Amino acid sequence: MLALLQGVWLCWLLAFPMALDSDDALNFAHGVVRFSVLEFSPHFPGYPAFIWLARLINLAVDDPARAVQWASLLGSSLLAPLAASLAMRLWQRPSLLAPVWLLVLALPLAPTLALSGLSDGPALAAWLGALLALQQRRIALAGLLLGLMLALRPSYFVLALLPLWLGMTQKGQRLNFLLPIVLVGLISLLFVWQADGWAYFSEGRRFTDGHFTLWGNTAATHGDRLLSWANTFNFQLTPLWPLLMGALLVLPLWLRSKDHNPAPSVLWPLYWLALLLWTLFGQNPDNPRHLAPITLLGIVLLAGRLPQWGERPAMLGALLLLCTTLTAPAPPAMVQAARLAEQACPALVTQWGVRLLRETTALPVTDGWYQGDAALALTQGACRLSRRPIAQSEMPLPHQGHWFAPRFGAEPGLWLAIPR
Repeated sequence: MLALLQGVWLCWLLAFPMALDSDDALNFAHGVVRFSVLEFSPHFPGYPAFIWLARLINLAVDDPARAVQWASLLGSSLLAPLAASLAMRLWQRPSLLAPVWLLVLALPLAPTLALSGLSDGPALAAWLGALLALQQRRIALAGLLLGLMLALRPSYFVLALLPLWLGMTQKGQRLNFLLPIVLVGLISLLFVWQADGWAYFSEGRRFTDGHFTLWGNTAATHGDRLLSWANTFNFQLTPLWPLLMGALLVLPLWLRSKDHNPAPSVLWPLYWLALLLWTLFGQNPDNPRHLAPITLLGIVLLAGRLPQWGERPAMLGALLLLCTTLTAPAPPAMVQAARLAEQACPALVTQWGVRLLRETTALPVTDGWYQGDAALALTQGACRLSRRPIAQSEMPLPHQGHWFAPRFGAEPGLWLAIPR
């Protein structure tokens, strides 16, 4: 029944129009044709394994945009079965398979990752697969999957902390564990080197500095972004998120008690705490998909505290949540906004999807980060596209606002202000 439901979920996603809705996804599509971090195809750190996967798919579909979306879709479709299998193995409770599987499918994050055209889904699948392989004592496979995770999404290096620790504690198996990681790393390094040479490392330093100081919107530089994370948690995890996080934070104390079933090491909730801190201080709260690692691991850990009698109610609750997630197939908000802008706007000012809009529309597009250029374009009657409501005082001319709702709770919606 779970496999059948997974198939229905996949067919539902296949009914959505295949359309890129971000600059990052467009950069990946460019990377399928020509890989160069210096040309932002894709941007640093290059995501070599995701490019390999998309190029392999592109042999069949012959469309780079569809190839990257298929890569995201295939990787994300593995998240539910892998997370459920990991919870079942970690807590030694086969009955956890169904509720965890259904709950992951019901997350608004799941379809968002699947249709994003980004590397998050495949990298998370490799991460969960590595953790599961370690639980099953398949050390070489765990090393291979961990290496692929880092090659799919190198910015997930923090996620490698616990798998590396668990792998290195396997005496007599360390070489089997490390060798696949090193081999994948060397192949990835050669791949990026043949495209950009030493300039790859210069671009990496520039890009990393920019992420943490200019445009990354991280709390490491802008402390007020922690409040933005609170708003993101409220919207994505409901206002009950402090209770869920509190339960995860006291989990180490509960694991040390004498009246519980077989349970994992206290390293697991401490690992979750490390991922939480990295998310809060190193990621952008405007992109809810960055919550995926702590959400998936949190579900796996909290599932063990689910009482035996609570498994059936949890399944029913997950099914109801899944029904609310299922929506009618539609283009992403970015595509809908671009269609209206082409009909009603002489030009466009935006900070979101600048490169995508320049390549997919005939409109002159001004990057909103350049405030002088943006102000001049707005005084000449340009429309403005934003992820936040646009007040009348923010535009030099009276305007009418149009709201483009997101397809899922973890996707951003967009506002388009059209001068009257």
